[in-house]
Order: sequence, then structure tokens, then C-alpha cells
Amino acid sequence: MNPPIFYILIVLVLTSGMISIIFFIAWKNFVREPHTLSWSLAFLCAMLQWLGTLSQSLFPSFDLYWLYANGLALGLITLGLRGHVERSRAAFMPKRLWPFAAFAYAIVAWTTLVNPHVGVSTAIVPLAAALALFLSAWIVWRHRPRPQPAEAAVAVSMVLFGIVQLIATGLALLLGSGGDADYRMLYYEFNFMTLPAGYIGVAMFTIFMLASDTSEQMKQIAVIDQLTGLLNRRGFGEQAARTFATARRAERPVSVVMTDVDRFKDINDEFGHAVGDLALQHFSALLTRQRRTEDLVARMGGEEFALVLPGTSLADAVAVAEDLCTRIEANPMHVDGQPLVMTASFGVSTISARDTCMADIVVRADRALYRSKKSGRNRVDIESSQRLEVARR
Repeated sequence: MNPPIFYILIVLVLTSGMISIIFFIAWKNFVREPHTLSWSLAFLCAMLQWLGTLSQSLFPSFDLYWLYANGLALGLITLGLRGHVERSRAAFMPKRLWPFAAFAYAIVAWTTLVNPHVGVSTAIVPLAAALALFLSAWIVWRHRPRPQPAEAAVAVSMVLFGIVQLIATGLALLLGSGGDADYRMLYYEFNFMTLPAGYIGVAMFTIFMLASDTSEQMKQIAVIDQLTGLLNRRGFGEQAARTFATARRAERPVSVVMTDVDRFKDINDEFGHAVGDLALQHFSALLTRQRRTEDLVARMGGEEFALVLPGTSLADAVAVAEDLCTRIEANPMHVDGQPLVMTASFGVSTISARDTCMADIVVRADRALYRSKKSGRNRVDIESSQRLEVARR
């Protein structure tokens, strides 16, 4: 084996092994997503394939080596595509891809052992790789309405490498049934120049995409309440500030509804904190039912929740709060088959000319909530200054 080829194979073996370990660590310690395990196994197949190429002389025959290398290559291709299907949950792709890999491998085996044809036998893997790369690029690109930069980089690298593999397929077919020596040399030189760079490039961009996904998940965790799935106080602050700025620019109303569960401590004391958690989940589900996409619903802490209603006047916000008040009392949760009726108190406020940020509206709605609870609970109240304005009108 030529020294340059030997050294490149060594690099490919080590690189594949390290990438496989990276994806395995990501699966084991971070995201626990199935696509990371699929990619770990894919690059393990690649490492074993390159190891087989390094030790080709140890195989009893070239045909046995060829079947070994092509089997692992198809495993790499299938697991790589499967990972992208799992990550994107692509509904248009079949759930089981192995029958397609088995069919491709059967063609390789047939054209190697039964009816030898060097060109077809050599062309199957690059053709399968090109198709899988194009499909993967399409899946990655369509995963979001607007692809992330990492996703765009992966998709572009896959398309370019897929084109390279299509050219390799054409060169392989030129080998003919007996394996023309001149075309064989051209095929090997083309792969020598393009395969390592394309393979490692796609792998690196995929790791970059995984890191971007993990970062995005961490951001979501930072702004999402893990019990209810609603915005937490931090997420509410960020999105509410944008909503306030939009309302100011468009000169549109925006209202805030503050609410909390009445006598929630009694639920925890009587039934335990596990039932209390279920009560908060039940309460949050009632709050979010029939909400508009632009509405914000957040858990501010404990049993206190907030709703931001863009484009909603004070009167309409009061109507929303009264509907929620009725709905919560009319839809009890069940504990051991017995209904547990909950009620909630509500405070409502809307934007005014003197407000400088969303916090000003929230503070007034919170005062109204306090007065609602002090006045007997299970009712809706509005902030005192706006109550006076309504009375004047």
C-alpha cells in the first residue's frame, strides 16, 4: 500500500473513532436523543470499514473483503440517514430503512459472487451515499421554517458531497464488467482527492449542528417552566418586553391577566406535593386552552400565572378572565376518582399612556389580583386607577 494512502486511512480510522465517541458521549450524557446514537453507530461502522481497508491483506480473498467493506459502508449510509430522519421526525420517510440497505447489499453480493460485474458492484455504495446525502440535506433544510446556520451548512455540505458521490458512481460504471485499468486508476484518484475531505466535512458540520441543537435546547430550558411547559418568569420577561414594544409602535392595546390558584397550600397539605404538581398542570392546561398563538401564558412562580393578551382592550381582557374563572371551577381534576374542585382569582390591567414597560402593567394587574383575593377569591378585579377610568367613561 502506498504511504500516502496508508496515512490517509490511518487518519480516517482515528477521525471516525473520535467522532463516534463524541456522538456517543452526547447521547449518554446530554440529550439522550436516538439520532445521536444512530450517528455514533454510523461512524463506528466507518471506523471498522477503514480498518478493514488497512488490513485488506488479512482477508482470505478480495471478494470477502469487498463484501465486508460494502456492508459496513451501507451501514454507515443507512444509520446516517436514519439519524436525520429521527432528528427531524420526517413523516414522509419510511420508519425502517434497513430493507433498502439489504437490497443494495444483495446487488453488491450478486455482482461480486454470482454474476461478476466490477462497474455495478463498485457503483452501488457511492450511488446509495449520494441518494442518502440528498435526502438528508432535504430533511435538514425542511426541519424548520427558517433553517439555522448550522443546518444550512450541513445541508450545503451534503449536497456538494452528494454530487461528488454521483460523479464517483459514473466513474465506477465506466469500469465495465471486467474493471478497465485506466478507469480504475481514474476512479481511485478521484476518490483519493475528494472522499476524505467530503466525509470529514459532513461529519464536522453534523457535530456543529448537534452543538447548535444542544444550545437551542439549553435556551429553551432556561425560559420554560419544566412542570407545566409554559414560559417561566425569565421567558415571560423576554417575550413580554417584545410584545410591549410592538404594541407601542403599532399603538395597539395590550392587557395583562394575573391569576393564581385559591388556597393552593390546602391542596398540598391535604393531598401532598405530587397532587399539587398535577393540580398546577391541570390549571395551566385550562389557561392555555383556546388561546391565540400571539398570547403569552407563563408560570411566574408557585401557583401564580400571567397572561399577556396583545390587541385586547380592558373590557375584552376582563371577559377572558371571567371565562377562565368559570371554566376552572367547572372543570375539576380527579384524585383517586374523586373530583377536586379548584377556583382561581384574577387581576386585570391594560396598557396606559404612562407605562414605560410591560412590568408597569404587570404590577397593576398584580395589585388587582391581590384585591380580588382579599375580596373573597374566585372572582375578577381590575386595577384601581383603571377602575376609576371605567367609572368615568
